[in-house]
Amino acid sequence: MARVAIIAEKHLATGFRLAGVDAFPVDNLEEARLALSKIVSERARYDMVILTEKLSKGLHKQKAKVLSIGKGKPVFAILPDFEGPTGERTRELHKLISESVGAELKFEG
Repeated sequence: MARVAIIAEKHLATGFRLAGVDAFPVDNLEEARLALSKIVSERARYDMVILTEKLSKGLHKQKAKVLSIGKGKPVFAILPDFEGPTGERTRELHKLISESVGAELKFEG
């Protein structure tokens, strides 16, 4: 069974915890960095890490380092927080698709 973790503010993390996800509630970016380090140190334990758009943007360098290590684990899933979408999720998806096809895709939207 796949193991999933979420790094998010307290209320959002609690909702996911109720659904069986390992929750790492944080109040700021520094706490999120520490939580991600802990999750990565247990690499074999987690298959997916869920982040809010704001945290994903702040953790960009740390996520890139984790992904460069390889083995496709963990997968990062990005979702909006209670303040609504920022567009970060769409920009990141656009970048990943452009990299995978080897050309910068035109983005309208």
